[in-house]
Amino acid sequence: MIGWLLATAGTAALGSVFPLVNIELYLLGVVSTVDGVPWWAFGLAAAVGQVAGKTLFYLAGKGGFALGERLRKRVEAKRKGRWAGWFEKFHQRTEERPWWGLGVLCLSAVPGIPPYSLMCFLSGAAGIPLLGFLLASLVGRSAHFLIVAGAPELLHWLPAALGS
Repeated sequence: MIGWLLATAGTAALGSVFPLVNIELYLLGVVSTVDGVPWWAFGLAAAVGQVAGKTLFYLAGKGGFALGERLRKRVEAKRKGRWAGWFEKFHQRTEERPWWGLGVLCLSAVPGIPPYSLMCFLSGAAGIPLLGFLLASLVGRSAHFLIVAGAPELLHWLPAALGS
C-alpha cells in the first residue's frame, strides 16, 4: 500500500514539473486497477506530490533561485503586456489582504484555472508566505484529486442509485 502511495506522490511531483506526465490519467488508472488502497488515499497522495513539485514554481516566483537568462527576459517582456495589470492588482490586493491571495490560490487550485502553475509562480512573486501557500495549495489540490480519484467509484455507485 505504501509503495503505491509513494509512487502516486512521485508521479504527481514529476507531472507538476514535466507536463507530459498526466497525473489525472495515472490516478484514474491506478484507482481502477489497484485493490487494497482506498481511492481517497490515492487522491491525497497525488495532492501532496503535486504541491511538493509546484513549490519549485513558488520559489522561482519568490526569487529563491535563478530562472535562467532566457526565461528572465521573457518574464520581463510579459510585465509590459496584458498580464502586467492583472499581476499588479493581484500583488496589491494580496499585500492589503493576505487572506484574499490565499483564497484565490486555493480556489484556482481546484479546477486548475487560471493555470495553477502560473498561480504558484505569482503567489511567490506576490509575497504570500510559504506556509500559507502550502496549506492553500494542499486544500485546493486535495479537492481536485479527490474528485478525480473518486470518479470511478461514483460511476459504479451511480447506476445502483438510479435504480438501473
